[in-house]
Amino acid sequence: MPDNNFQKETPIGKELLIWFLIATGLALVNWYLNYRPVPDVTASGFRFLLLQLAYSYFVFTHILILIVVFRLVLWDRVKSANRFIQEGSGLLFAFIGFIIGLYNLEWFASFLHGQMFPGHTSDFQWSESIIYWLGSFVAIAVIGVFAVSYYTMRLNLNESYQIHLERERLKSELDTAREMQMGLMPSGAPDLPGFDIAGVCLPATEVGGDYYDYIRIDGEDNALAIAVADVSGKGMKAAMTAVMVSGMLHVEAFHRTNSAEVLIRINRPLYRKSDRRMFAAMLYGILDPGKKQFSFTNAGQMPPLLLRAGRIVTISSHGPRLPLGVTAEVNYARKTLELASGDHMLLFTDGINEARNGDRLLFGEERLELALAESARAPSASAALEMILDRIREFTGDEPPHDDITMVLLRVR
Repeated sequence: MPDNNFQKETPIGKELLIWFLIATGLALVNWYLNYRPVPDVTASGFRFLLLQLAYSYFVFTHILILIVVFRLVLWDRVKSANRFIQEGSGLLFAFIGFIIGLYNLEWFASFLHGQMFPGHTSDFQWSESIIYWLGSFVAIAVIGVFAVSYYTMRLNLNESYQIHLERERLKSELDTAREMQMGLMPSGAPDLPGFDIAGVCLPATEVGGDYYDYIRIDGEDNALAIAVADVSGKGMKAAMTAVMVSGMLHVEAFHRTNSAEVLIRINRPLYRKSDRRMFAAMLYGILDPGKKQFSFTNAGQMPPLLLRAGRIVTISSHGPRLPLGVTAEVNYARKTLELASGDHMLLFTDGINEARNGDRLLFGEERLELALAESARAPSASAALEMILDRIREFTGDEPPHDDITMVLLRVR
């Protein structure tokens, strides 16, 4: 995306055309003011017009040569300076070309006048009308600078409009991606006997691919599947991949109670259908409220944190931890965790521990563990998540988020 301070320069071909038109206009003015019929010369008015055009183009050729030299040799050195220096440097070179052109015009006028009006000599001497010519140069400079500046302004307005359209298109795309991302989230917390469960997903400034979801397992009393995912990349592509992964997950999870089997069956088609640079880190588990068991498989996601009796442990998993879609065949494994009353288990994405402050320090897992321990006194899982988010905000301050923040907290009553 172009920078806000983008300033388009007038192409040198367009600038030369502007000066050519000014030279033509000056020749017409001189022809109108100075023409006198020449006896015994046919079509003397037309010949005089051609003569004035030749004079004007001859002088302007000198000006344009000096302008081209200025643009090719010195422009890179002065274009970063203020407008006054830019215009002043260009006009100085134009004036030098103008003086050289007038000096050479004496012999050119004598030669050309003799060709146009045989038997009549030219009385042109620029030194005798220096005030007129200097006035002409000032008029030329004012008109030329105004014309070039006006054309440059039109270019910049058009460029700004195109930038505006592109930004609006990107904004619309990002808004659509964000709607798709947020549409994957549950509309509310699940009602599960013996458990208090809450989740949150805060997209970063750019839309990413984080999402979490709850899925009821068919044929299992109160069994609840929980997924926390982080799709690589940002924008529409990440959102589309997240939608695809979510759809696959719902199809496979509805009838299966083995978390590893579900991810294996998702991984194969995802690998075939997605870009090689797109993959999805996911922690997928099935909560059995009757047995108070959580069987899960971790495919490249952050390991859960378990708060039990005031002590926090990191729950490692079995088998490979490759994200979904990295390679076609991965034999994921599952781990079953026995839960007890009073347990708090946090599932989260790396946007939390990698949150940064203005000094580029990471929030880190140690601060997250302290925040989780502190959140134990909150009256509900949702209030506990809000306490953790408050600690993250206090740490990052005004630093904008660099990644989505997603958490699911399970509390065992």
